[in-house]
Amino acid sequence: MENFIQVLSVIITLALSIFVGILALFKNQSNKRNYFLLLQSMVILSLLGYLLEISAGNAEEAFTGAKVLNFGAYFTAVFTFLFTADYSNIKLHPIYIKTPLILISSIIVFLMWTTKYHGLIYIDYFFISGSYQYLSFTPGDLYFASHLYPVILMILALLNIVFQVKKWTGRYRKKLFSLIICLSIPFFFEGIYYINVFTRPNAQIFYITPYSMAIMSLCLFFSVLRFNIFEIISNSTATAMDHIREGFILVDEDNNYLSSNSAAISILPEMAKINRGEPLFSLPLWPEELKKMDDSELVEFPITDKDTRYYRVSMSLVTLKNRSVIAKIFLFREITDNVNLMRELEKAAYMDSLTGIFNRRHFIELANMEINRALRQNQSIYSAMLDLDLFKNVNDTYGHAAGDAVLKKTAEVIHAAIRSYDLLGRYGGEEFVLLFSNLETDEALKLMERIRENMENAITVYEDIKIKITCSIGMARFEENDTLENSIKKADEALYNAKNAGRNLVKIYGTK
Repeated sequence: MENFIQVLSVIITLALSIFVGILALFKNQSNKRNYFLLLQSMVILSLLGYLLEISAGNAEEAFTGAKVLNFGAYFTAVFTFLFTADYSNIKLHPIYIKTPLILISSIIVFLMWTTKYHGLIYIDYFFISGSYQYLSFTPGDLYFASHLYPVILMILALLNIVFQVKKWTGRYRKKLFSLIICLSIPFFFEGIYYINVFTRPNAQIFYITPYSMAIMSLCLFFSVLRFNIFEIISNSTATAMDHIREGFILVDEDNNYLSSNSAAISILPEMAKINRGEPLFSLPLWPEELKKMDDSELVEFPITDKDTRYYRVSMSLVTLKNRSVIAKIFLFREITDNVNLMRELEKAAYMDSLTGIFNRRHFIELANMEINRALRQNQSIYSAMLDLDLFKNVNDTYGHAAGDAVLKKTAEVIHAAIRSYDLLGRYGGEEFVLLFSNLETDEALKLMERIRENMENAITVYEDIKIKITCSIGMARFEENDTLENSIKKADEALYNAKNAGRNLVKIYGTK
């Protein structure tokens, strides 16, 4: 009767383990789920082997069950360790760490299956039939060493989680404690088993290790399932973090940090110091623009360190099938080149490419706004036209490149003489136009004379050639019924008078 109950309990536990494996199988794809499936498969194999052992009719059948049981047990320890390492974001080298672990388990299994030829694991074995049926044996030289290996792996698996407790905060720390409890179950049951072995040497001891492994896997599954670990990791880090160049940050529904990639850390170096479960928005450099983002919204912002870089950020929600939010993904894409290009295009639209001052169209737009402002404040307004004297001779003598150098120099001389809020533009060819306000006539005249004098003394150096040139200036005061267009025409007439009077002069409209 006792043996029947034992067989039935193993069958029930085996069925439950298969059910858990099927549930995990239908979870979204991720490395963590893969390791759990391998772990669960080995637990099922252990239980199946144990079932074969306790339902056997002779020693050979029981030995076959023991071989299957041990195969599952050794690899259960390996995949439990790999699962906890991956869950804790501990990177294990696939060749130098993962492969040797699997290889050692494979060697032990091989020695176990061939022990009748060398006696390293079992020297001999025989079948015990009584209240409980099981395989009894005489341990070989490597028996205890082979059984120590999975114990060490299980301890390391437990330490993988324990070491994360100080790093993770909030409910994520509670999650770690639940995993610690799960991983402690086999140690608890193994302790009970060996206490019975040493305190009751001649008694038939109920072997509970396969049950403890099944309970551990069941506990692990529902522990991680409760926190939606399979869903979050599979929808984000398992794919995005390995394949995107953009900065990637994963947070939970309450904006607590979960994970990020190296690109995100290069954008926000403080990311390297934040622990899982800490509020992401507590970072000093976390942009204010991102704290109130909506799903699928695009936000652009600058980060200034040694230089200014620009980023475009999108935020997407990670949801379950019932549409409940379990996480958020922030994607950072650098757009510095795009921003600089747009600025260059904007600049080209209103700046003269040669001299770097306003072009004619933009000067007119700004001048009209300045006139309206000055009229509202009852300020005086003056327009002026400046033309280089005999500029054609420069082009004919030294070439057009030399003429361009003279035009650049002229813009620099004028710009240095006027106030920061006075308007200066290139009107066309060698003509420059100015608009300035809030000056008396004699002050405006002095300003124009200073520009003329500075131009007379300026030297343009082109290919070791020193070029000097003068300018003529016409100035007009803006009258009550004037427009910008006729005010510039008046200044142009005064410029014409300056040219006719001998050049290198300043003339005011309405005077001889």
